[in-house]
Amino acid sequence: MLITFNLHAATVLFVGDSHSVGPFGWAMDQHLRDAGHEVATYASCGSIPKWWSTGQKTPCGFFSRDLKGTKVQLNQSPTPLMDKLLADIKPDVVVMEFGGNYLATPSDEFVKKDIRSFIAKIKSSGAACFWITNPDTRNNRAAIPRISGLIKEAVGNDCPIFESHLVTRYPETGGDGVHYWNTLGTPIAKSWAKKAFEAFSVHWK
Repeated sequence: MLITFNLHAATVLFVGDSHSVGPFGWAMDQHLRDAGHEVATYASCGSIPKWWSTGQKTPCGFFSRDLKGTKVQLNQSPTPLMDKLLADIKPDVVVMEFGGNYLATPSDEFVKKDIRSFIAKIKSSGAACFWITNPDTRNNRAAIPRISGLIKEAVGNDCPIFESHLVTRYPETGGDGVHYWNTLGTPIAKSWAKKAFEAFSVHWK
C-alpha cells in the first residue's frame, strides 16, 4: 500500500533512539531541512516509544535540534514527552526511528502494544507518520528479522515503513557492535540516512 502525503514542504517531528542521537540522526535531520521542511528533532539513547510517554531518563545520550536549528547534546536527559512535542510543534508528519531497543523487551505482545499506542497518539493529533526500523548490528543480528516483523505487524497500513537492516551492514571489526559512531560506521550511517530520506520523500512529495 502506497501512502502519499501530497505536500511539498511540511512541519516534521523526527524522534528516535541512540542511532538518531548519532550520525544517522544528524544526517537525517539535515536532509529534511535541506528539502525545505520545518524540522524539530529529538533523540533519546536507549529509548522505546513508551519512554516518550513516561519521560524516562536516558543514561547514554540525548540530542535535539529545534525548529530554529538550535542544537542540544547531553549525556543524560529526561526523554521528551510526546504529548507536549505534538502540542508544541503541531507536526504534519512524525518520522520515528525505533526498534533496536526492543531486543531487551519482555514479549512480542509488549512490542506490538507499545508501537500501536504510540502511533495512535500521533494519528489522533492529526499527523501522518513514517517509521524507520533499526539497522543491522554485529550483535544480535539474528534477532533483527523478528523485530522487523513485529514492527510491520504492529504498524500495519498506518505508516510507511523503511527497513533499515536491508540497507546497512555493520562492520565485522571495530565499534561496539551496535552503534555507528566510529570511523567505519559513520559513512554507513550517512548512507542509511540518505536512503531513508529518499524513501520518506517518495511519500512526502
